[in-house]
Amino acid sequence: MFSIKQALIPGLGLVLLTACGGAGSVSPSATAASQPPPVKLSGAVSGTSTAPTFNGQALLTGGAVVTVDGAPGTSAQVQPGVVVQGTAQTTSQGLQLESADLTHDLEGPIASLDLTASSFVVLGKTVHVDALTQILAEGPGDTQTPLTLGDLKAGDFVEVYGAENADGTVQATRVERPVSGTNPQEAFHGAVSALDPVAMTFQAGGFLVSYGTATVQGTLANGGWVEVRGTASGTTFTATSVTVETPDTSGSDMELSGPISGLDPAGKTFLLMSYKVDYSAATLEGTLVDGAQVEVEGTSGPAGAMTLAAREVKVQFPDAGSGDSNLDVSGVVTAVDATASTLTVGGTTFWTDASTLFVKADAPVTFGAVTAGETVEVHALSSRTNAAGQAYATVVVVEGN
Repeated sequence: MFSIKQALIPGLGLVLLTACGGAGSVSPSATAASQPPPVKLSGAVSGTSTAPTFNGQALLTGGAVVTVDGAPGTSAQVQPGVVVQGTAQTTSQGLQLESADLTHDLEGPIASLDLTASSFVVLGKTVHVDALTQILAEGPGDTQTPLTLGDLKAGDFVEVYGAENADGTVQATRVERPVSGTNPQEAFHGAVSALDPVAMTFQAGGFLVSYGTATVQGTLANGGWVEVRGTASGTTFTATSVTVETPDTSGSDMELSGPISGLDPAGKTFLLMSYKVDYSAATLEGTLVDGAQVEVEGTSGPAGAMTLAAREVKVQFPDAGSGDSNLDVSGVVTAVDATASTLTVGGTTFWTDASTLFVKADAPVTFGAVTAGETVEVHALSSRTNAAGQAYATVVVVEGN
């Protein structure tokens, strides 16, 4: 199930997933000799830290080759909100992950934060946070502590997983605050323009990138997508490494998931994971709106085109709720008042309204789905109180009994 507490999040985009399942590998009996070609995955992982999912299917990570921004990683890093680019085999037990690169969209210090707008700015880009965004602080020994947006502040170095919106902003699926003192490099993804091989500069991500002393992997070209690492100074970025991103997805069976942007109802297209998705021939479940979290299955276009012809589009969350919160409370529900629309957790009562997002088993539910005795996690805003002085719950995740 989805869990803000346990999870805790462009390069190429994002995905939000659903369902339950284990993170182990598929048993030999489940892997037939005549396997179909692997499916390509691109998007944000859902589920829990012990049972990740992707597009409603268990994501089995045992034996997978995992990298993080191209560097060696482990399957334990495949966590909810993380954006993956990889391949998997479809089995009776779920998706058996074969390989995956976990791709950050931005890495850098927070320049400013707007709690009311549920956003912050990193490397000149506005990053939006909603009720489904995972926010965590990393600690010694790979420990992680769940945070709210209100726990972050200007100057904090953060690593952002997410999806690029049509307007150039980023919708975060997971935000990690690394251990203090680790001094990671700043990084971003962007499209190359104004490439000058003589001066060894190009424009990307709002920066004039100087790559004269950088390690360049791949061939730079205008319009190509790159990951750039180095140091920002004003509008100039001095690169230490530049990686040209050329996903090999031509004609592949693909699954995408996450928040959409740039919806064109007349042309029946939208943007997801930096792919332009054509849903004109797709089976559509639900109503599409910008910001909706969707799951997509289809076939990718020519190599480098970043297009996808969808067969199926399912709206998972029509509204991802507000990321405006500064309290995180987990515990057993001891009281529910349907008349006042309040619930009590660990001696603290929260009020809710029609805008509160309720989540159970990776799907939106209503206030009526919450019952006494269930374990929940609540993100709330202490500055927004009712007449009784109770804090407003922006999201309630029902974790079960």
